[in-house]
Amino acid sequence: MTTFTMETAHTLHVTVYTKDNCQQCAATERALNRIGLDYREIKINEANISLLQEAGFTQAPVVMVSKGSELQDFWSGYRPDKIQGLLQ
Repeated sequence: MTTFTMETAHTLHVTVYTKDNCQQCAATERALNRIGLDYREIKINEANISLLQEAGFTQAPVVMVSKGSELQDFWSGYRPDKIQGLLQ
């Protein structure tokens, strides 16, 4: 697992795939906002759900963290440990 510093966190690109009425999605977004990390939200819809399912994700949200074009980390569900780990 990659460990990030606050300086590194500013160069990360975080994408959060969410769906409506999802408590884990809302909790993830609140946690990212609380630590001041910018992220891009993409709503899960018919156009992208099959891609996420084919990648093995079975619950929302799906969070992908990249640095440049390289995927650094990913997970699904509300993971406060992973979110905090972005700043360590």
